Amino acid sequence: MALVHESFTVNTTPTLIVEIPEGNPATEVKLVNNENHSIFVGDSSVAVSGADKGLPVVKDSIYIITLNAEDKLYAIAATTSPAYALTVLYSKVV
Repeated sequence: MALVHESFTVNTTPTLIVEIPEGNPATEVKLVNNENHSIFVGDSSVAVSGADKGLPVVKDSIYIITLNAEDKLYAIAATTSPAYALTVLYSKVV
């Protein structure tokens, strides 16, 4: 297994932040928002409002989401975040 630690700038269009490889066991992904505005996470159609509004990740909170093999997690913000505003940490099979 390999530990993955990445930080992202989140734009106003969905940004791929995690992709769990084929054959990986269920994987806990930890998310931290380092910015003052909410970042929303979900599938590739995630939005900041309406029917596709994602799960809000608010500043300085740790969120743990369990993803399965071949799952992809995207993030979006109402305004482009500063560099490295969203941090993710997870382990994957290599």
